[in-house]
Amino acid sequence: MQIIEWKEFLEKPAESAITIGVFDGLHLGHRDLIQRIVLRGPNPTVITFRENPRKLTSPANFEGEIYSFRQKIRALGELGPRVVLIDFSDEFSKMKGGDFMDLLADSGKMVYLAIGSDFRCGHGQDSDAETIRERNERKGILTEIVPPLSLAGGPVSSSRIRRAILSGDLKEAALLMGRNFELDLAGLKPDGFKPGGLNQGGFCYDLQSVKRLVPKDGFYRALIFPEGEKSGKESQVYTENGKLFLTEKAESIEFI
Repeated sequence: MQIIEWKEFLEKPAESAITIGVFDGLHLGHRDLIQRIVLRGPNPTVITFRENPRKLTSPANFEGEIYSFRQKIRALGELGPRVVLIDFSDEFSKMKGGDFMDLLADSGKMVYLAIGSDFRCGHGQDSDAETIRERNERKGILTEIVPPLSLAGGPVSSSRIRRAILSGDLKEAALLMGRNFELDLAGLKPDGFKPGGLNQGGFCYDLQSVKRLVPKDGFYRALIFPEGEKSGKESQVYTENGKLFLTEKAESIEFI
């Protein structure tokens, strides 16, 4: 998979079919958008952020990321587009939506755009999907506004997945994501803990401290993947106050 920094993308443009978003959790609705640009071409391109903007703009109200950056990049790689990364900054946050679209059109050579019907961008969220379509089509850029995918009685969205995880409904989260919910533990240093909830010593991963989403307090069945191993071992895990307790060190776990 080709990963391109935002500045490089603008400096070395090529006609591209584009979709834009945070893509946290890369759920079924996200996958629909990406499939459209892959099938439409040319140069299917996902423009996304290295970190969730809400994590930076509203840290006190941000509940946590569904996916780590590593997970998101890996999942995008499975779908085939190239990825353009934006480092969300104070300067970028002040850019108007129209100016952002003009950059994509003029410097980025965008020829097709697929966005969700609830998409907004720009300082103060000043540009909605319909405004963007009208602006782009004056430049001859086809813009497809995609209605939300509906599943199990409601629209598929990252916020709905977030609520499901926080309530401990991991079956609903898996249904909306199209895969089981996983926690990436790579690079996190666990603390040891004494016998208690798991009836033996083990390791505690503080996911809350890195703004990662953890299911509500309780016991769960999961596959534990030790570092460097592709096969997981089924085990019971425990969560409490944004922390994950395991009986052994792991690179990732998959809730089952």
